[in-house]
Amino acid sequence: MTPQECDRFFCQILEALDVGEYFLLGVDLQKPKQVLEAAYNDAQGVTAQFNLNMLDHLNYRFAANFDNVWRYRDKAKAEVTDFIHNTPLNFPINQNHPLWALIMGMEHNRIHFETSSMLIRQLPIERLKRPDSWQYATFHGKICANKMIQIPGGVVKLGKPKDAPTYGWDSEYGSRNVEVKPFLASQYLITNGEFLKFVEEDGYDNREFWDEESWSWKSDYNIKHPKFWIPSNGSYNYRAMFDEIDLPLDWPVEVNHDEAMAYCRWTGKGVRLMSEAEWTMAAANCEDDQDFNLHIKFNSPTSVGSVETAKSPSGLYDIRGNVWEWLSDDFKPLPGFKPHPLYEDYSAPFFDTQHKIMRGGSWASTGTYASTSCRNWFRRNFYQHAGFRIAQNLEEEK
Repeated sequence: MTPQECDRFFCQILEALDVGEYFLLGVDLQKPKQVLEAAYNDAQGVTAQFNLNMLDHLNYRFAANFDNVWRYRDKAKAEVTDFIHNTPLNFPINQNHPLWALIMGMEHNRIHFETSSMLIRQLPIERLKRPDSWQYATFHGKICANKMIQIPGGVVKLGKPKDAPTYGWDSEYGSRNVEVKPFLASQYLITNGEFLKFVEEDGYDNREFWDEESWSWKSDYNIKHPKFWIPSNGSYNYRAMFDEIDLPLDWPVEVNHDEAMAYCRWTGKGVRLMSEAEWTMAAANCEDDQDFNLHIKFNSPTSVGSVETAKSPSGLYDIRGNVWEWLSDDFKPLPGFKPHPLYEDYSAPFFDTQHKIMRGGSWASTGTYASTSCRNWFRRNFYQHAGFRIAQNLEEEK
């Protein structure tokens, strides 16, 4: 822009802004890759100086002061530091304790670590460098026989007690008793090898396995296989965190909810996902210190059935850890739910029919997200380190 064009541009923006509205500066993703790379490879500080000059110009044209942003950040950091040093550490730390806010911040940061790990898996490999200490779990070329295990019925209680001694997100609290009938569930999470049969038998192209919404999503984006499978010489490789490796047939497949449901329909009549109540029943008596594939223990999923300590008393493996488990329920509040006043929109905006619940955590889950009580959710066609196991009513099996 010429100086005159620049002035006109800023004046038009200023005229378009109502009181209390903001002009957001961001990255122009339409620029050629080499232009963006040059801009951020700024050893001589040219881009940095340009940005400062631009901010000065914006401050002048908008009668604003972007320097206040940095001062606000420094002030916030100073106040949090002072709070940490001077707040008495008296127990228990419950939801009304001053330190609850600090724990909330730390737990929220852990969530962003897991979310960032999903983004890293979608970046070009040539832009990444695997840390020397980062090793993936081993895998084998064979597929385990995935038999159905009968889970006893009973009454389960959903919800984390308010006086529980650990941190929890607002969606975990509340209480609901559910009667669960005996049912069948696959001993292992569905593996890449099992899902490969669905792909090879044209499961992605068969309309009868998809509902209207999922078929539209699949068609619009031309989806032919799970997101982290990479076609290679008539077969598939697998995109791990930093590398492309052979498809680990005995690792759990990572798919979205739509793909999991399509597999269930392909498998046979009455085959479905577990409900949240059934998952709770299957996860009963799992110890918090039990050695599951959580807390970045293996830096990747692990072969189903390979971690003996990941077997629950119900006989199911990886009911916690390895990958999140998609369930059949919509994400809804438990009776007695109240949003926490420090983060009122953490879960409440997502109580609808567009988000499905998943439980159990993944290999990348840490802190509260690795706990038995965590209730996570995503849109049906979104991806996380998430897979599934199949379930069936006893009468369907007969």
